[in-house]
Amino acid sequence: MLAGLAVFLLSSPVVASRVGLAAGTTTPARNALIRESSTSPYPLPAPAVEPGACITLPPGPPGQPLPAPKVPETSIPIVASPGPRDVSLAVFKGKGIWVTLFPGQPAKAAGLVKTARRAGLDALYVRTGSSTDGFYGGRLLKKLVPLAHRYGIAVIAWDFPTLSDPAADAARAADAFRYGVDAFSTDIEEEPEGTYLTSRRVAYYLSVVRKEAGSRPVVATVPRPTSLRFAAYPYPAEAPFVDAFAPMVYWSCTEPGAAVALAVEVLRPLRPVVPIGEDYDMASEGGPVGLPSGAQVWRFVDVAARDGAIGISLYDLESGGPVQLAALTEYPWPAVAAK
Repeated sequence: MLAGLAVFLLSSPVVASRVGLAAGTTTPARNALIRESSTSPYPLPAPAVEPGACITLPPGPPGQPLPAPKVPETSIPIVASPGPRDVSLAVFKGKGIWVTLFPGQPAKAAGLVKTARRAGLDALYVRTGSSTDGFYGGRLLKKLVPLAHRYGIAVIAWDFPTLSDPAADAARAADAFRYGVDAFSTDIEEEPEGTYLTSRRVAYYLSVVRKEAGSRPVVATVPRPTSLRFAAYPYPAEAPFVDAFAPMVYWSCTEPGAAVALAVEVLRPLRPVVPIGEDYDMASEGGPVGLPSGAQVWRFVDVAARDGAIGISLYDLESGGPVQLAALTEYPWPAVAAK
């Protein structure tokens, strides 16, 4: 299946046409349904916006292999698909921002809610733990969840598991759900980030998270799909246990519309898609210097809306600026996404 998906990425005429002919381009009939608003800061439909010149990074040292995991691969239970379930995805249907807080950093629930309200956001994605830090989000969630709910704002906890001990990682999801979060996001990264990425570990971890979630949704935060990555990353192994995919569409040197069009096209057959856009300076990773422009954010959101994403968000609040947040705020998401 993975090999077939890799071929699909390279050969699909739909994907090729979107990437090569301005991703997100719509027919005249459909464009007539979505007219440019006189108050929009950027045009609709959004034209392609090429990123600036990228930084050339010197080659780094070869990565070191990961040490042996806490739980051996053969000790990880093999699990079956949980099957169909009735889970609402309403908390993802809108605009959100990611909040990256680490242990000991001050966080004021009132300030986060005030920012979300001013920006017209529907959801706050808040980091609450990791394999390294454990669960530390309880103090913030205790105040944030009821306050955000008062104003109709969803709170989605997110966590970075290394899957060295999948059961211990899943226990932090249970901690977050006990504080009343609306959904849980599993930030399952790749091996260079320290993740023991095997289908067996992913499936078992997500099966436990899925059980803890009950009727609340689980979203898999995943790397942006490319032809090479789809041959190695276990997207299909995650799909039965999650309710949506949130690909990290950090476009860097790629045209933002092309990047999000490809992510939605490839992942949508597996699960609904809630793309995450770039809102930080990627120069240290070989991208252009500085934050993405408001026009780039606008383009990302517009193509996501027209190509079938059920919601969008930006990563992250701490790194981004007022121009990027304003582009997200001003975009008429419900009107365009409903077409």
